[in-house]
Amino acid sequence: MTSESLTDPKHSWQLRYLYGGTDYNTYRPPLQFALLKAMASLRILISGAGIAGPAFAFWATRLGHACTIVERSSELRDSGQQIDIRSHGIEVTKHMDILDEIRSLAVQESGVRFVDSRGAEQAFFSGTESSARAQGLSSEFEIMRGDLSRLLNSKNASSVQILLGTTVQSIQSHHDSATVTFSDGSVGEYDLVVAADGQNSKIRQQMLSENPAIADESRNLGVYSAYYRIPRTANDSGCATVYVAPNERILCTRWHSTEQGQGYLATMAHQDEMEEALKQGVDAQKTLFENVFKDAGWESGRLVDGLREADDFYAQSAVQVKISAWSKDRVVLLGDAAYCPTPLTGMGTSLALIGAYVLAGEISTGVDIATALTAYEKTLRPFVQKSQQLPLGLPSLAYPSSELGVKAFYWFAGLASKLSLDKIDVTPSFLKSKPWILPQYENLVAS
Repeated sequence: MTSESLTDPKHSWQLRYLYGGTDYNTYRPPLQFALLKAMASLRILISGAGIAGPAFAFWATRLGHACTIVERSSELRDSGQQIDIRSHGIEVTKHMDILDEIRSLAVQESGVRFVDSRGAEQAFFSGTESSARAQGLSSEFEIMRGDLSRLLNSKNASSVQILLGTTVQSIQSHHDSATVTFSDGSVGEYDLVVAADGQNSKIRQQMLSENPAIADESRNLGVYSAYYRIPRTANDSGCATVYVAPNERILCTRWHSTEQGQGYLATMAHQDEMEEALKQGVDAQKTLFENVFKDAGWESGRLVDGLREADDFYAQSAVQVKISAWSKDRVVLLGDAAYCPTPLTGMGTSLALIGAYVLAGEISTGVDIATALTAYEKTLRPFVQKSQQLPLGLPSLAYPSSELGVKAFYWFAGLASKLSLDKIDVTPSFLKSKPWILPQYENLVAS
C-alpha cells in the first residue's frame, strides 16, 4: 500500500474497519461511533511507533480518525531500558483500560540499593507499594520499554496502518493540510502530522529552522549514558544496584527476568569525546564507554564485557527539550519531541502518555484543528514545566569527581535511606503550587 492510498478516506482501510467493511458514505455508525456525526474524520500521520505515537493513535482511532504510523526501524523495537509510569500517567492508563495488562508485565523490583566499589551496601530504598502516598526511586509500575510499546501497538493492530522502515523526509505545512514526502519518495496529504519521533526529532528540527520566531531553550545536561541487556546470574538480587564511582561515573544493573537484565553506564566526563562518538556509530561508542568505565570498580569488568557482546547497545545524551511552541499550522510535536524532560526526572514515559491523551482530548471537543492545538499546549504546558524541574544540584551532585565527593554522596544517601526521605514530601507548603489536574474529556473516557 502506498502512502498516497492512505490519504483518501474513501479508500482508507482504517475507516472500513471501523465501519465493518461498509461504504462509509452510506453507513450509519453504531452507538460507540455516534460522536462521528459531530466530527469530520481526519487523515492523521504519526511519526514514531514508540510510546507517544501509538498512545495517541489509540485515542484518535476511537474518535473515528484514520491514522498511519511511520517508523524508521525495520521492525517494532522490543529492546530498550526499564521505564516506569508515574503521576497522572497512571490515571491515563486507567482510562485506556490497560492498567491490569501493565501490572501483568511489570518488572518485580524490590528496591534500589547503592553499593561501594567492593559491593558493600551503603543505602537502600525500597520499592513503592500500591498503598504508598508517593512513588520512590523504584516505581510500582516498572516496565520494559519494549513491553509497553508492544502493548500499545497491539491495541492498534486492527485499526492503524504501520509503515516500517519509513521516515518523513520533509513536510510542507499549510493552513489546512500538510504535504509529506517520505523516505521512499512517495508523497501524502494529511490533515494533521504528529511528530512523536523522540528527543532528536527531525520534524522538530525542520519546524525550528523554518520558524525562527519559535524560541529554542533546549539544553544538553552533559550526562551521557548507555544501556544494553546482560545475562543474569544466580547471585544477582531482585534490586536495582547502583555504584557511584570517582571521575563522574555511575554504573547500574537491573533485572527484568530470571535470565536477563540491563547494564547502565552514565558519565559527565569526556563530554567532547562523547559528542563525537555519538556521531560516529555504535563501534566508536562501545570503545569509548569501555575506556571510560573499565577501571571504575565494583562490577565494571562484567559490564564492559557485556557491552562488547551486546547487540542492543544504545547510547545517548541527556537532553531537555524546551521550545516556545509545540505546533505550527498542521504539524504538532508530542512526547519527547516536544518536551523531553530527561531520564533524570523519571517523567518521560508519563508525559508521553499524558500528552497523547490531552492532544486527542482537545481534538475530541470538535473545535477546529488550530484551536485544538492551541488548547493542547495551553492545557499541558504548566504540567510539563513542573515535570521538567530538577532537584537543586542535579545532575552534577550525583556525579562526584573525587573520592571525597563519592564518600559525601554515600553519607547523604545513607542518611536519606535511614530517614526514608524518599517517602516524605519535604517541600515547604508555601512553595507548593496549585496541583495540575488531568482534564476529563467525555469523548475519550466514554470511548
